[in-house]
This record gives sequence, C-alpha cells and structure tokens, in this order.
Amino acid sequence: MQQNLTDKIYQELDMIRLLSKMSCFAIQSEAENIDQDSFMLVFEDIEKRCWQVSELTEKLRID
Repeated sequence: MQQNLTDKIYQELDMIRLLSKMSCFAIQSEAENIDQDSFMLVFEDIEKRCWQVSELTEKLRID
C-alpha cells in the first residue's frame, strides 16, 4: 500500500515537472499559436496535481 502511494506521488511529481518545463519553453519561445485558455488549463492541471500530491503525502503519514 505504502509503495503504491509513493509510486503515485512520484508519477504526479514527474508530470508536474514535465508540464512546468513545457510551459516555460512555450513562454520563452513566445509561442504565438498557444492561446491563453490553453495556458490556463495547463496551470489548473499543475495545481490539481499539486493537491493530489499533498493528499497522497497525507495518506502516507497516516498509514
């Protein structure tokens, strides 16, 4: 159980890092074909994943 939670946490952190790097690249490239709505979805997804990591970490502490 604990190993499964740990694996999920690492997966979420990997996705957060990937989304952050992609966003940073798009911003630095001044990508003109990306609209603001797309950026909002990416940042909302990052925020959601951060909350998931917090919840999974809390479960690890309880177990």
